[in-house]
Amino acid sequence: MIGPRIRASLTVVVVVAGCTAAPSDIGSSSAAVTVCGMTTVTGIDVYHGDNGGAAIDWNAVKSGGMSFAFAKASQSTNFTDPMFATNWSGMKSAGLVRGAYHYFDASVDPTSQATYFLGVVGTVTPGDMLALDLETTNGETQATVLANAITFLSAVQSMSGVTPMLYVSPLFLSSYTGLGGFPLWVANYGVTCPDVPSPWTTYTFWQSGTGTISAISGAVDLDSFNGTLAELQALGKPPMDAGQPTDASTEADAFDGSVVGSEPPEDGGNMESTDSGNPDSGEPSGTPEGSSGCSCTLDRPERSSSFGVFALLGFLAIAARRRQKR
Repeated sequence: MIGPRIRASLTVVVVVAGCTAAPSDIGSSSAAVTVCGMTTVTGIDVYHGDNGGAAIDWNAVKSGGMSFAFAKASQSTNFTDPMFATNWSGMKSAGLVRGAYHYFDASVDPTSQATYFLGVVGTVTPGDMLALDLETTNGETQATVLANAITFLSAVQSMSGVTPMLYVSPLFLSSYTGLGGFPLWVANYGVTCPDVPSPWTTYTFWQSGTGTISAISGAVDLDSFNGTLAELQALGKPPMDAGQPTDASTEADAFDGSVVGSEPPEDGGNMESTDSGNPDSGEPSGTPEGSSGCSCTLDRPERSSSFGVFALLGFLAIAARRRQKR
């Protein structure tokens, strides 16, 4: 397989005076690289507000060409997505590679959040994927956000036997130091190939935007996996070995996920995503399977100030959709 071509670029944050609708938690500009990967293995991510709140026909989702799906499981330590159990079992029954994600509250104890998340998910079976949706600071400093995210991811890895991935936008923080050991699910809309923040040099999943599929009513987040279907199927929890725990609920029995709390208040999320606990951003680039993505005809010109304005407008549109999903 030919490796992805990487081109250095700089993520630009444009500030417009008087634009009160702009998210409040956006971090400083951060150095990033543009990575064109494989986009033929496609999927979606959902939360309880998708499909008009009705149960999703996951067999129809798979028949429509999707290979994987992520579902929101939990948020903070007091909210379980009311459709998670239905989505979780439905994805498995349909034969989709499935993942669960937790919407992070940086102001709440991260170990307690990891325990709560795994209690909601329950048994983690071979092939299952886990993810942290990191897109709000909740009034904490960047140093605290980073430290708490690392603690959460490490706790999930230790308790479940799965190396969780991090869902994040390149625009959210100015540094992701200490997080590079976890696979990246990057949210980047309105681009041909996503920007990948340091310390990563490539991405595992890319949320490229929102769109429609025949099996779901209304818009839904669209994602692609940077690899082959066989690589995707091997990405999640490995078969039981080396004494890895097989049931996250046995180590997280303080929370069984059976009580659904009231919907948490809006966070004013700063990511390009579709739900209050949902990832967002990016748009698949239709690369043929087996290729690395960018050909020499795909070079993009250096970004100018006009590109920054365009990116900001797209970012605001994404933030508006995310507010609706809460």
